[in-house]
Amino acid sequence: MPRPIRVEFPNAYYHVINRGNRKEQIFITDRDYELFLEKLVEYTDLYEVEIHTYCLMPNHFHLQLRTRHANLGKFMQSFLTSYTLVINHKYQKSGHLFQGRYKAQLVENEKYKNKLSRYIHLNPVKVRSMAEMPSDEKKKYLRNFKWSSFRMFIGLENKPEWLTRSHILSSWGKTAAEKMHKYRTYVEEGIASDNSGELQTELQEIIGSDSFKDKIIKKFLIKDTSDIDKTEQPVLFKINTLSLNKVIDFVTENLNHDIDEKLKRKITIYIAFVYCKKNYSLKDIAAKFELSVSGLRMVARRFKTLLEKNKELHTTVGVLNEKLEEKYINVQV
Repeated sequence: MPRPIRVEFPNAYYHVINRGNRKEQIFITDRDYELFLEKLVEYTDLYEVEIHTYCLMPNHFHLQLRTRHANLGKFMQSFLTSYTLVINHKYQKSGHLFQGRYKAQLVENEKYKNKLSRYIHLNPVKVRSMAEMPSDEKKKYLRNFKWSSFRMFIGLENKPEWLTRSHILSSWGKTAAEKMHKYRTYVEEGIASDNSGELQTELQEIIGSDSFKDKIIKKFLIKDTSDIDKTEQPVLFKINTLSLNKVIDFVTENLNHDIDEKLKRKITIYIAFVYCKKNYSLKDIAAKFELSVSGLRMVARRFKTLLEKNKELHTTVGVLNEKLEEKYINVQV
C-alpha cells in the first residue's frame, strides 16, 4: 500500500490522527496519558511545533498543530517512536504500538481552525457508548474530561506554556472571559448536532476550500499527472477541486440540449454522487438536489443499473466523465 503523501512547508497547519495497532489501547493508565503529553512537550520544543488543541482517547489521539519549519515528518517520527519505546518497555511488549503511519491533514487555517478545534474537543462525547446520554450530562462529562485541551480553553484548568490557546480564542471576543464563554458555547452547541460530516476527517487529505486545495495541489503535489501511476499514488487522484456547483455547471454546458430534463437531472446527480462524495457529506449532496440521503443513494444505484443496460447512455456518460477528469482532476501546471 502506498504511503500517504506528506505536504510540508513552513507555517503549515495540520490535523494529525493516529490509532492503536489493531484498534488496541495506546493509553491504559493515567500515567500513560501523562507520559504522552510529556513526550509531546519535549519534541514540540525540540522541533519548534505549536500545539493548538489536542484530545487523547484510549485508542487514538488528535492534534491540531502548526509547524514553524517544514518538519512534520521528523517531529512525528521522533515523538511517536520515543513514546512507543517507553510504553513497550513498561508493558514488556515489542513491535508496533500504532496502526501504521499517522494521518496528517493539511488545514486551511483561518477558515477551518474553529470547526476543527470543536471537532477535536467533542471527541469524548461522540463515542457510541454516549449516544443516549442526555445533553446536560454530556456537557458535564466534557468539562470534566482530563485528557484534552478543552478545560484549558474555558478556564477550568490553567493553560500550560506549551499550549497555544490564543490562536483559536482570538476570534471569540475582546476580554479573556468573553472569549472563553463564547468558545465554550460554540463547542457545546456541537453536542446536539451531528457535525461529523462537516470536516469529513477520515476522507480528506486537505481540509479547505476549493481554491486552497487547488493551490496546494499545483504547488506541492502535481506538476504533470501523465507521469503518475494511479495505482502507486492514488491519493493524488482522491484530492480534487470539484465542487457541486462545478459539476452542475459542467453537465449543463456539456450535455446535448436535446436530452430530456429528467434524464439530465439523473446524470447530474449520479456524477455528483461519484465525484463529490470525497469532499462533501452525502447529506450535503442530497440537499443540493432536494433529496434525502436514501433518495440520493437510490437514484445513483438505479442510474448505475441503467448505464449497464443502455450502451448509448453509457457512452454519453463515459465521454462526460473523461472531459470532467481532464478539466478538473488531472491538473496540469
